[in-house]
Amino acid sequence: MTQSCPVPTPEQRQYMEIREAAERAMLDKVYKAIEDASAEVADKFREAGLEFEPTSTDYFTFATQQVLFVRLSGGNPDTLEGGDPEIGERIVRNGQHIIDHYWRGNRKEP
Repeated sequence: MTQSCPVPTPEQRQYMEIREAAERAMLDKVYKAIEDASAEVADKFREAGLEFEPTSTDYFTFATQQVLFVRLSGGNPDTLEGGDPEIGERIVRNGQHIIDHYWRGNRKEP
């Protein structure tokens, strides 16, 4: 027997549309902020006459990920202290699930 998801009510569908639109707008702002930070550093290096490689967007993406990981775990992103290791482990397991399920193709069929 195949399990299926129930059809959402019109109110549930509206709720999901509103929430997904807000999430998309939020993520667009985060992505833009990461791009802007990288461009700002490159501009400031040029203005200062520094001949360093500009800081990549990957650096700022990682910095964002680290702050959000610590915050989600209940810790202080400035000191990295006070986080709940149980929550941190759940977040790490979720990341491992994404790797295994979507990237390595270890999907388990129902």
